[in-house]
Amino acid sequence: MMVSHYRSWLQQTAARIQISMPIGIPTRSGLLFTLPIPKMSPLRKFLIASSCLLISSAPLSAAPGISSGPMLGPIEMREALVWVQTDDNAIVRVVYTNAESGEKLSSLPVETDAQRAHTATLRLNRVKPGQRYNYQIEINGELVPGRHEFETPAFYHGRTPPPDFTIAVGGAHYVVEEGFEPPYQILGGGYGIFETILEAKPKLMLWLGNTAHLRESDWTSRTGYLERFSQARSPTDLAPLLANIPQYATWSEADYGSPLADATYSFRQYAEDAFRAFWPQPVTVKAMEGIGTHFRYADVDFFLLDTRSHRSDNPSGKEISRILGREQVEWLRRELLRSKATFKVIAAGAPILNPADNRSHLSYAREEHTELLQMFRNEATSGLFFLSGGKYHGELTRLVHAGSYNIYDLTLGPLTANPRKDQDELNFFRMPGTSTFERHFALLDFSGPEEARELTMRIMSAEGKVIWSRTVPASELQPPEE
Repeated sequence: MMVSHYRSWLQQTAARIQISMPIGIPTRSGLLFTLPIPKMSPLRKFLIASSCLLISSAPLSAAPGISSGPMLGPIEMREALVWVQTDDNAIVRVVYTNAESGEKLSSLPVETDAQRAHTATLRLNRVKPGQRYNYQIEINGELVPGRHEFETPAFYHGRTPPPDFTIAVGGAHYVVEEGFEPPYQILGGGYGIFETILEAKPKLMLWLGNTAHLRESDWTSRTGYLERFSQARSPTDLAPLLANIPQYATWSEADYGSPLADATYSFRQYAEDAFRAFWPQPVTVKAMEGIGTHFRYADVDFFLLDTRSHRSDNPSGKEISRILGREQVEWLRRELLRSKATFKVIAAGAPILNPADNRSHLSYAREEHTELLQMFRNEATSGLFFLSGGKYHGELTRLVHAGSYNIYDLTLGPLTANPRKDQDELNFFRMPGTSTFERHFALLDFSGPEEARELTMRIMSAEGKVIWSRTVPASELQPPEE
């Protein structure tokens, strides 16, 4: 805008004066045009020379660049999503190359604007199964330095046994921002944990909520939400992980709004718009509201539940408390019936099996929680395993399921937020030796021959050391034969 304004001013000035000498207007690619300039007073010469100096320096400073990203979103056999945030309005594309064949490809361009905090999700729709690709971001026709890579899942079905693979799972993420923190407190840090996760080379990473940590200053405006989500992407240690490992996420209370905000929350649309702008989803489920979604990797189905959009935990009259809502539970039931996966991993931004009296737990909505567990029994669903966030300590909960198999809920504590010790919380189903009161992440290994698959949980410190581990064979996650 500044460059075009000064060019227009110069052209108008030149039209009003007697011309006799040329002036060149330099740009990043050379001289765009020249203007003749007359014999004139020293003042006019100074004004035009100053304007030319401003124009010569403006293209370099005004050219849009990357503010955050790129980030790999969901990667499928025949499609990949790449997210990026620019620092101003821009036209962005992804240019990508098949590492084996050398075939050069590109996505359709997308224009970024302030309405979505200059974010864009680009769809790479010419990828093939089991291939490696290199990619770069292009902004306004110019490639941004920095090449990254990704690999599409192999199409093994009916050809080979399911592959062994590892995923990373993380909890609460907190980025400190000066001017928006409580006095004399530092509530986040340890961003080197992201480098540790990258070194583990997981096939994907799953975030279990509280990834933005909204402040009270953010709750009542679209700008507040977008600025907070933008700030959460700012640590430099985070960038390589996002650029090279596919990322999936659900949300929790600190991504949604004020404490106890539910389905009637006035600023709910701001929350959902910001979340979708920063976290590309595998699929938007048209059958229900909110951000619940589903994806598959190898022989594992992942169901990401929305614990905010359907929430009604303070009902009136004869209504019962609900956190997941009827339509989401019914969607989950039908998807589980359709699933042929060895493991069905159900993830939420709140503990699923923890019985402690806490408003953030699914068990707080007691009748709904009982109905949910009864549904699992009635449908005789095999391979269930739960992941949960929304907490500031970690633990493994095991529910001894009468008439069926034992089920597990792995709760992840903070990645970069401060850990807390919830000594007063009575989780009678917590497995001994699994309480974790430091920053950590989990690595889940799915491995073994097709007839003897197993899931191994490794809880990792920020430095990459195993804090504790457990293995659950798929054969132990089977309903009893009738």
